[in-house]
Amino acid sequence: MLKACALVSSLSTPLLVAGCTSLAPGETAVTPGTSVASWQMPWQLDPIWPQSVAHGETTTRTYVPGTGYVRGTPTALASVGRPLPKGPEPNHTVETCRQTVAGEAAKLGARQVEAASAGRESIDAKGNYVAPVLIRVNYLRGGHYEVREAVMTCIVDRNEKIVDAYAAGSRHRVEIDAGKADG
Repeated sequence: MLKACALVSSLSTPLLVAGCTSLAPGETAVTPGTSVASWQMPWQLDPIWPQSVAHGETTTRTYVPGTGYVRGTPTALASVGRPLPKGPEPNHTVETCRQTVAGEAAKLGARQVEAASAGRESIDAKGNYVAPVLIRVNYLRGGHYEVREAVMTCIVDRNEKIVDAYAAGSRHRVEIDAGKADG
């Protein structure tokens, strides 16, 4: 089951997702250091830094009433204030993938990580679940929010442990095997 929380600004005004539970001031929605040590979050979900520009990504800043300024890609900003769309059917990878991203994103100051099925799951030759998952990460940076969003391919074993997660369409994939990465 997906856990989603509203963000809280310094003025304790909720951000982004209506109908979610608000965080107390100073509380984070994610726990730092809880992801697989060998996994690295894709740049598409990192805070907006020069590498986003280096990858040709265009971001913009917009004012959201009751929240303040929010920066993100036009696609990510279009969904501000609404829950992520649910995929055609549930899949086994959503929560495990969200938790993996949340562990890394928390190290970079994430306030919220949401996930939703972005398509049908399949089972690979090893018996792992493989599915696309839409991930949205919200950061509080310099007095404004940043919204990052990407579809990831997530691979989860039958015990709901992460095997791999990478940006959909990415040519670089690192498979996680017993906590060690193979390049």
